[in-house]
Amino acid sequence: MKKFFFTCFIAFALYFIVASPQAQAADYPVIQSGQTIEGTLAEEDRVLYQVNVTKPGYVKFQGTSYSRDLYLSLLDENHNKIVGLHDSFSNATATAPVTRTTGEYVEPGIYYIEAYSSGWHDEYFKYRFTMTVVDSKTTEIEPNDGSELAMAIKPTQKPVTAQFSWSDSTDYYKVKLDQAGLLNIKMTAYMDRMYVQVFDSDLYEVEGWSDYYGGSELSGKVRQDGYYLEKGTYYIKVSQWHSYTGKYKIETKFSKTSNNEKEPNNGLEQAQKIKPNVQSVTGLISWNDSSDFYKVDVSKTGVLNVHMTVYQNKDIKIYDRDGDTLLDRWIFKSSNTSSDKWSTSLNVKKGTYYIQIYGSTGLYKLNVKVPEMLPKSPKAKATKTKVTGTTYANSKVTAKIGSKKYTGKSNSKGAFSIKIPTQKVKTKVYVSVTTGTGTSKSTKVQVK
Repeated sequence: MKKFFFTCFIAFALYFIVASPQAQAADYPVIQSGQTIEGTLAEEDRVLYQVNVTKPGYVKFQGTSYSRDLYLSLLDENHNKIVGLHDSFSNATATAPVTRTTGEYVEPGIYYIEAYSSGWHDEYFKYRFTMTVVDSKTTEIEPNDGSELAMAIKPTQKPVTAQFSWSDSTDYYKVKLDQAGLLNIKMTAYMDRMYVQVFDSDLYEVEGWSDYYGGSELSGKVRQDGYYLEKGTYYIKVSQWHSYTGKYKIETKFSKTSNNEKEPNNGLEQAQKIKPNVQSVTGLISWNDSSDFYKVDVSKTGVLNVHMTVYQNKDIKIYDRDGDTLLDRWIFKSSNTSSDKWSTSLNVKKGTYYIQIYGSTGLYKLNVKVPEMLPKSPKAKATKTKVTGTTYANSKVTAKIGSKKYTGKSNSKGAFSIKIPTQKVKTKVYVSVTTGTGTSKSTKVQVK
């Protein structure tokens, strides 16, 4: 009995060894790129030829049949059909052969060209095919079909060449930004359609786009988009649209932004303090930072002047200390190539006010002025070699003569003396003082 079971086991094992495609791979003739094969098929004959692909590429085969019964297919390692010429030879005869061509993008591996006779019309016929493997010359690093396997690329990355194949439909790329800025992504698609998505580190979608139309193997379709993003890690997912395969190129360019706002400033309680008449802020509205708040303390009743430079459409709101809206305005940018300036004025009482900026992503500049809070102009007089006078204690004093400026500092009692080059009598001198609330209007004096 033991001998019987042992014999059955050996027979069972031998069956799988002989029957499995992998085991029989060595039994199939191996053909090389560019090689032409000629043969004959009888009714329901099936012949396989092995193709070894060592690099990502395109397997192309051109078949010629002398019968309408020829089925010519490209198979994977497990003999699953990838692509084929099945009904393509319907007009072929022994005296009038028909030639057809097909192929597919594939990854490195073992493949087979199968020649099969359906046996419906001819008992015996000739066929011929030429197989060529075209190297796609990809530079992507596989595997990269998930975020955890994403290929790392630089924020400013030279073009990476990749492909979608019969067995590879998705590629991920990882970009790490060390600071906020504008990330431009340029895609060149050598296929009719493809899909591109950008995600943050938590895989929330920043944006997705797929409007590639008309790209071909010989003529790439180019599209590029830019995203204002904060410091962090991002993923670019490039995926197949339905069954379209082919090559594509991806490249990136990163431009840091010059914003000097202090984050976080995303609500009234986090509002960044900005000093009227003194401070100018460059801010950034990005995909992951959609709103900025600023706090303005007004020490005297007067006029609150708000000035902005916008590079994209923006919205601005001004609130009082209780959060009640005093102004709600949409700022429309009229040009796509330059900036627009915008300003508004509000009569305000002494107190605290808040400014909220939001809207389209991009940079903006903001400054706030309250003329009533400016320091008073200094008292001054000028001789041929110096400017003297009184003003606020321990403050910067500037004397301007023509286009040149001369500076000094007042003492603890407010007195100041600034040396100047020898001047002619009646030369005009403009004297101003700068304190923590801004720079005063100038006092005009003449040299005596």
